[in-house]
Amino acid sequence: MRTPYKKLNKENYGEILLKKVSVNGNLCAGYGEIFITQLYQNIGRDDIEGAYVFPIPDTAVISGFEAEIGGRTLKASVEDKFKANKIYENAEEVGDSTFSLEELSPHFFRISIGKIISGETVKIKFSYIDELDYEDNVFKLTIPAVSEPKILKNTSRMNLIKDKIIGAAVRKKYKNDDFEFKANIIVESLDNLSFKSPNHDIKIEREGDTVARISLNEGYELIDRDFVLYMEEKEHLEADGMIYEYKKDDIKNGIVYMRIIPKLDSFEIDKVRSYVFLIDISYTMEGEKFEQAKDALQLCLRNLSEGDSFDIIAMGDTLINFSNGNMVKFNADSLRQSSEWIDRLEIQSDADIFSGIRYSLEKEEGENTILIFTDDQVDEEEEILSYVKENIGNNRIFTFGVGDFANNYFLNKLAHESLGKAEFIDKNERIEDVVLRQFTRIQNPQVKDININWGKLKVNSTYPRTIEYMYDREIFSIFASVTGDVEGKVVLNGYVNGEQYVKEIDMDNFSTEENASLLRKVWARKRIKSIETGMKMERGEKRESMRRKVIEISKDNGLISPETTFILMEVREEPVLGIQLKNIIPIKVNEKTLGEKLDSKSKTGFYYRTFQNDVYNNSNNSYLNKKYPRERLLRIIAKNQFADGSFVDYEDSSIEDKIETTAMVILSFLMGKENIDIYLNQLNKAAVFLCKNYNSIDFNLKFDIVKLTILSLSKIKKKKIIKDKYIGDVEKAMNHICDIMGSKDNTKNVLKSLTDNSFNKNVAQLFNLSEDGKYINEKIVIDDERNSIFNMAKLSVLMTFNN
Repeated sequence: MRTPYKKLNKENYGEILLKKVSVNGNLCAGYGEIFITQLYQNIGRDDIEGAYVFPIPDTAVISGFEAEIGGRTLKASVEDKFKANKIYENAEEVGDSTFSLEELSPHFFRISIGKIISGETVKIKFSYIDELDYEDNVFKLTIPAVSEPKILKNTSRMNLIKDKIIGAAVRKKYKNDDFEFKANIIVESLDNLSFKSPNHDIKIEREGDTVARISLNEGYELIDRDFVLYMEEKEHLEADGMIYEYKKDDIKNGIVYMRIIPKLDSFEIDKVRSYVFLIDISYTMEGEKFEQAKDALQLCLRNLSEGDSFDIIAMGDTLINFSNGNMVKFNADSLRQSSEWIDRLEIQSDADIFSGIRYSLEKEEGENTILIFTDDQVDEEEEILSYVKENIGNNRIFTFGVGDFANNYFLNKLAHESLGKAEFIDKNERIEDVVLRQFTRIQNPQVKDININWGKLKVNSTYPRTIEYMYDREIFSIFASVTGDVEGKVVLNGYVNGEQYVKEIDMDNFSTEENASLLRKVWARKRIKSIETGMKMERGEKRESMRRKVIEISKDNGLISPETTFILMEVREEPVLGIQLKNIIPIKVNEKTLGEKLDSKSKTGFYYRTFQNDVYNNSNNSYLNKKYPRERLLRIIAKNQFADGSFVDYEDSSIEDKIETTAMVILSFLMGKENIDIYLNQLNKAAVFLCKNYNSIDFNLKFDIVKLTILSLSKIKKKKIIKDKYIGDVEKAMNHICDIMGSKDNTKNVLKSLTDNSFNKNVAQLFNLSEDGKYINEKIVIDDERNSIFNMAKLSVLMTFNN
């Protein structure tokens, strides 16, 4: 008979106790493999059933899972997902025991553990491969926090809640000598790094300039906070590389890794461009994706420059033209008119894609960048592709497939025929982000016609096999398998706007075999992604062959892919025969894509089933914080920029209002932790506006606007977001403002405050402070979003003080 679950009360809380946590990791050149081990014990008198929940970062992929419970060791093995599901179905039919691995939300997993008897321990081990965040020469590693054991309130829906009484008791137990928390991370880098952790007291042991071991200092450490490690490069090289040498069958072999971050400001040329935007308004686009597609259009328009021209076509039952067939010059009037036109668009029953493409290619200019937003399936695929091939001329087509049912094959082929690129946006991604990232690439210099001179290295294979483009300020990684002696330099050649781009790369040797293994897995993951992209352009046997290759690479390297999943192997010793026996444990997997960002508050933890009914999860978040998370605020603000680069509530506002709002907007983008690469063009336009107009401020009266302006310009320069061609203008404006402030008695205090206080304190003083100066008392009212830009910018700045 099954032992009944124990109902918790004040006398028997805390049945599951977390006793040990260890975090190990190998980091190398922006990549990492993280291994997490946790030991739990059922310290109650009764048996329980448990489930283990673990998140991984949104950029990561699971590389291993293992559980030890009741003398059983269960290890995960990668298998073709169709075979794995067949094993599970067969096991259910004959009544065998099964486990389940579910994706509760993207990158947030649960695995059932089964019954845990009183006094028994459970050891959980899992690992994942991750690509680290990189911004401003700083790598960031985040390992999700470990939470206290929690009660599973509703067994059918996995409603996870936190009991404050139990949580406090368990935290108290953590402080006992029984609890152990350790971390050991080996970091191997291309350059000398400095290390910082905001939540934990770390110890740094260095082995030369490029190898370091990071561990925790002695003493109690919080485990309910994310382990965050910042690694700042002391020097930044545009191109660098490493190589690991080893022998196989007495033959010298090597794994090469090269990293290039092109900075192409010096190649930028002022060029007038023409754009045609095609948006699908058929009924299948109805709802949130239609609104996001319209927002994406709004953002694209605000990335245009003076002199550019554009047209917009809505593809419905018939074509609806914004400009009656003519290209329109980008200016304040055309931006206002086109924004209003986009807002008025409504859904129709169908989309005439072919007519939209034909219209775009028949324009007289003949050298247009064409962007197509659609989720449609196209009937006349080959007819359209044949027409495009014959009529593309000097035009380029960039396609954006929206949703799960977009015609991947057609959109990829369409972009390929025109030397453009296809992007596909699933339901977990925001359309605006994907579109704007690609549009930013289109507008900025690119390295193309790339070849690599490997010198004396004998190269067996590379990833990527061919390099079409490298984009401004984006990390580009190259992997290679080589044989023979490793010596000399590798030289990368390419062209940017007709000028030669050359980078010589010196190779440093890896010091640790673990990191060589890590990069082999990273390479495998990149190859899988590359093949998956190619599969979208193929059908039939060729596509199936590529699918089999993905499965082969995935299984060989122990990495989950869209074509594979885990099965669990039970490993046990046979005492009579003295050998290991392996038994397949069927496992059911929820097949969701791994594409959406993880909620940073999600934590690794152990959950167990109970009858407790009186625990609630309350939230103290304010209304505005719930309605306007920072990322949403930034999107709304960005789509309301004016043609001259300014931001303001009303277009006919005074120049001082425009300066004040624009400066506050710049701070709102730059003071947060979000990746704002997609907004770089707009922020540069905003900075240029300030540089052109700061002299309009009345320095005798508008002290706060003067201070706000210089703070925003100094921040955009320090963050290295300003383009080279504008740096002189920014420095000139800052110096001029300081000269004026230094020469006027009534502004000297403002200048003194800027030099005496920290940046954040200076920004805080822009707001209404309490009498003791310790709190910000600021009233934020957002009524009509379009006319509340200043308040939205203030709110997004204030949010950064809570991070």
